Amino acid sequence: MKYLFFDVDGTLLGKSRHITENTITKLNALKDKGHHIFICTGRAPTSIVSGNLERVPADGFIASAGGFVKVGNEFIFKNYMDSDILTEVITLFVNHKVLFALETEKAIYQSPGVNEFFDNMHHREFGDNVELQRFFELKREKENRVPLSEFDPAKIGVTKVAFIATDRYQFLDIVQYLSDHFNIVTFSSENNDFINGEIILKNCTKADGIKRIINYYHADMKDTVGFGDSMNDYQMIQECAIGVVSLKAPEKIKALGDYFFDDPDQDGIVKVINEMHL
Repeated sequence: MKYLFFDVDGTLLGKSRHITENTITKLNALKDKGHHIFICTGRAPTSIVSGNLERVPADGFIASAGGFVKVGNEFIFKNYMDSDILTEVITLFVNHKVLFALETEKAIYQSPGVNEFFDNMHHREFGDNVELQRFFELKREKENRVPLSEFDPAKIGVTKVAFIATDRYQFLDIVQYLSDHFNIVTFSSENNDFINGEIILKNCTKADGIKRIINYYHADMKDTVGFGDSMNDYQMIQECAIGVVSLKAPEKIKALGDYFFDDPDQDGIVKVINEMHL
């Protein structure tokens, strides 16, 4: 019996933003054989709602890159930022014109400009594809993305902060202050004129979430398999007994891989699972 941990974007979901029918069938077959399946994502809990993710026969999830861990209907771990440190982060981001989103259990609180940034990025990537435009609109509604003005730091805990720096140098000015408390993960490439990514509390990675689930089941890390494609999967791939990595992943994470998968939209996950003989 294995414990399988699947990243979402770029792993279960390709550019189509939907899991293929063959992938759903394969995951159900793994579940029927007694394996445990978990979603292991950088998304907040409220964002695990799109791309037909609800059809994944998951035993639970790790969300916000380790900030939330849920088994069945029970949260076994929630990790919130210190309110004073969070206030400093918000001040740094505002003063350096960095767009950001605060990820909480039930909503995502966005600074002005975040929606417009992603609308422009999606338009550049997909053009006038009406179906995908509608998909992103529905996703935004389901995720409960709300203005930052509605955030109450005295009542609402934040596990992770996503950011977009349209001026790379403004962001680089504050990295030294952030790195004292956070792991900084970036998703943009050096060719982009912006930097986007997320800051995650140290000792609160996807790998830490996996260890909490394994402890919950009184299981062993030798039975873990991690599937991922980006740098916020690095610790997961490093710590799992078997690492399954996208062929499109950064070289640093590919160096850790035991198996490799191709485009999720072309059943890349199905093919690699068949190769692994799970």
